[in-house]
Amino acid sequence: MRVLAGMLAIGCLLVLGGGCGSDSDAEAEQEAREARIAEEREDQRRARERAEARDRRQAKRREARKRAERERAQEESRDREREEERQREEEERERREEEERERTEEEGTETVECHPSYEGACLDPNASDYDCEGGSGDGPLYTGTVMVVGPDVYDLDRNGDGIGCEP
Repeated sequence: MRVLAGMLAIGCLLVLGGGCGSDSDAEAEQEAREARIAEEREDQRRARERAEARDRRQAKRREARKRAERERAQEESRDREREEERQREEEERERREEEERERTEEEGTETVECHPSYEGACLDPNASDYDCEGGSGDGPLYTGTVMVVGPDVYDLDRNGDGIGCEP
């Protein structure tokens, strides 16, 4: 469109200039060449701007993909760590259960029953009361630190955080 407008402008100059002399023809040709050169330069500048804008958009997309890949890798790493921790906990639980079975077998056929609400120490479920060792309670039985995993029937976890007889 601009080229057409430039050519139209050149044509108008030629008609208006209307001179018969070769000087005016040469001037008109020179002006037309300069107009074409200026138009070509403007087209090249616009093409460079479009290419630069395209390159910036592509760079942003590449960076966004890299960021998404890093985030995905970090999440996968966290998932692996969580799974490994879960497996370690499961293995530890199984090891404790096996040790308990072995201990029970070593003690003979007599089975030791522990209160199901407490872990970390075997509290007699038939005891009338337990108090914390070194505390102000009057017993008749005492225990060290235990995990409270059920109803706290002996009131060993005063602050309700799941740990009874905290040091």
